[in-house]
Amino acid sequence: MAIRDLPDPYDPWIDRYRDSRGPFPIGTKGNQVFNSIESVKEAGGECRNCFTWIYQTYAARRRTLLIMKKAIIIPVYLQSDQPEEVPLLVGLKFAKRAIKSLRILRDQNFTLILPVCFDPAGKERETALPEMDKLLRQEIKGLRKGGTLLFSSLHLQRLREYLARMNFGNISFLIDLQRYSKIRNTGLLLAQALSMDAVIFIDNDEIVEDPDYLDIACQSLNKPWNGKTVNGKGGFYLNRDGTMFLPGQHLWWRFVWNKTKWMNRVWGKILSSPHSLLPSSILLGGNLVLHRSLFQSVPFDPYIPRGEDTDYLINASQLGFCVLFDKRLRIKHLHPERTEAFFQEELKGDIERFLYERGKTKVGLTIDLDPYPGYFLKWSLYPKAALTSVLLSLDYLVRGEWKKAGECISNINLFFQKRNEVWPRYLKFKADWERAMGKVQEEGMNEILKECRV
Repeated sequence: MAIRDLPDPYDPWIDRYRDSRGPFPIGTKGNQVFNSIESVKEAGGECRNCFTWIYQTYAARRRTLLIMKKAIIIPVYLQSDQPEEVPLLVGLKFAKRAIKSLRILRDQNFTLILPVCFDPAGKERETALPEMDKLLRQEIKGLRKGGTLLFSSLHLQRLREYLARMNFGNISFLIDLQRYSKIRNTGLLLAQALSMDAVIFIDNDEIVEDPDYLDIACQSLNKPWNGKTVNGKGGFYLNRDGTMFLPGQHLWWRFVWNKTKWMNRVWGKILSSPHSLLPSSILLGGNLVLHRSLFQSVPFDPYIPRGEDTDYLINASQLGFCVLFDKRLRIKHLHPERTEAFFQEELKGDIERFLYERGKTKVGLTIDLDPYPGYFLKWSLYPKAALTSVLLSLDYLVRGEWKKAGECISNINLFFQKRNEVWPRYLKFKADWERAMGKVQEEGMNEILKECRV
């Protein structure tokens, strides 16, 4: 067993026997750890029963976590007609809350990357962007002492031009800040330019409450697991009350479209496992850790409308990478109250997403997606989606909301959109992404990064 593979949770024994020169007492975890590595050459014959070596070995492993270059990426979405409204936006208040929560982390050795999507609704978009970027920097500056990178819509054209100069114009138009998958890919490009070893995605409506969150995020990363190498992992969202199971949604029209029920079955399966690290059919994008061995080769699918996190799990698994679920990795999710409009938009996005992912599963799967999202990827997706759309439409009709009722019925049109060559198209983007990431690592993006530093 190598130093880097030494088990982690032995701090009480480290503290207790820090100054000891004798053996660990039989039966303690310290003794168990020492016995597990007694054949390691570094131990040496004379130090076999000496605590000094085991403590130094443990300390060396802890240093590997500090040496690892880490980036926390928090995508931020802001919409405003006027630049002066920026400091008052709810999205910014969420982002500031998330950034402030990072102060609790014991390990402050990370770079914060903020990809920010400005979505000015007015006609003066281009003239508004510089002022909005300036005001945002004033709000963000001083929230943390470590390195912070703010990449907003103001810098997007510069990045696209850079990629075009590097002969990657065919993917530059897919690098954006508008969709979830695209803004995450933009964050990964910036992490690559900074030569990061690991990235941790956090959403702006979340807060970190565990001082060891970053340590847990990096544990086991790029390490052996059941004959494979862990390339990435995800974790839980905690509700406001600290629970993990999703609260039930009492919407009568969703009785055959009960995502909550099937997702909670996955959580129950994970929580009942004796293992902290295990395979899962779900990833959550706001609590996601990726090693460079993974994100250099596997991008988020820029063509999927939502559900890019679990879709990433499918893509990575199909390509032979190992992405697991760590039930110790937890972050509190403080999302705003779900409105009726949210559920209507979610239904449309989910139908489109499941139809898209169903196209990928036709090539064969190397991962078990049951019970979720597998429940929605079978042939029964079509009648379930149609019935749910009709029922929601009837719900609106009863209340006299004819326009919304028509919008729900129009979900059925999604069935007839062509989705041929879904997997080959992604593989084409993936090949271009891999070459672009290699070029970014080789050439760097110093001018763009310099503009983005806060």
